[in-house]
Order: sequence, then structure tokens, then C-alpha cells
Amino acid sequence: MPESPGTNGPSPRHPGAEHPHHGPGPMAAIAGGGALGTLARYGVERAVAADTLGFPWATLTVNVVGSFVLGVVITLLAGRWPDDRWLRPLVAVGFCGGFTTFSTFALEIDQRARHGHAGAAAAYLVASLVAGLGAALVGSALARGRTGPGPEGAYLPDPDLLAGDDPPPGGHDATGGPA
Repeated sequence: MPESPGTNGPSPRHPGAEHPHHGPGPMAAIAGGGALGTLARYGVERAVAADTLGFPWATLTVNVVGSFVLGVVITLLAGRWPDDRWLRPLVAVGFCGGFTTFSTFALEIDQRARHGHAGAAAAYLVASLVAGLGAALVGSALARGRTGPGPEGAYLPDPDLLAGDDPPPGGHDATGGPA
């Protein structure tokens, strides 16, 4: 895991910078969030009845809801708690990572196309992309309404990085060059 080697030592992305956000605590937050997200996805998959090759409503639901949650969380973290060492690993990396599923999405498209349901596969692909992007944008917009508008060109963190691994202000890496 390049972003967090599990130590409080230097960041692999920014060799001269110390990152106290690394260590077993954030890793435990990721594991706990991932377990909860996976269980939540399993619950949705069990609750939404589906025909074997019908429209995969359960996967569409978890991916769209996960996109919304990620939009909210990342925007709130950037605006209110940029240095929080627990929320991003717990919710963005762990919960949303365990709750959403790109691999099942891809497999379901392939299965439908291979079994003569190319129209359903195409509709699922387009619906997932449009609804997922829309949900992330709506989540981010709603969260911005709670935090207020940021400065023009404000940096939004990469949801997969742990707090403290973000590029330094100004968008430059540890060498001073563009990130």
C-alpha cells in the first residue's frame, strides 16, 4: 500500500515529509469501514430480488449510493476536517470501497452481453455512469452548501489517500516540481 506503509515515518509520495497519520489506527479504520461496507452491500444484494440476467438493480443501487456518499464525505473533509486522520480511511476508503463494486458491475455487463441481452448491458452501463457521476456531483454540491464555497480552484483530496498524503498546497511535489 504505497500511501501508507504502516509507520509514522516519511511519506513515500513526499520523501522529506513526516506523516503522523500513518500507522495501525488508520489501517484499522479502513478494515472496519470495509467490513461494514461489504456487509451493507450484501444486505442490499439480498434485499433486492433480481432475475439472473435481469437488470442488476442492487449493484446499480450500491454504486450510486456509494458515489453520493463519497461526494459528500470528500467535500466535507476538504472543507471542514482536512487533517482528520480517521474519517477518510473509515468512510471513503473503507466503507465506500467495501460497499461499491466495479468488478461486479463489469461482470454483470459482460454476462448480459454474452447471453444476448446487449441492450440491457448497454442501458446498465450508461445508467450506472450517468447516475453515479450525478450522485457524486449532487453529494458534493450538497456538502458544499454545508461548508460554504471554497476558493476558486480549491483542491479536493484523492479519496483513496490517507489524510496527510495529499500533495502540499500549491500542487507541487516534494521536489518542488508540479505534482
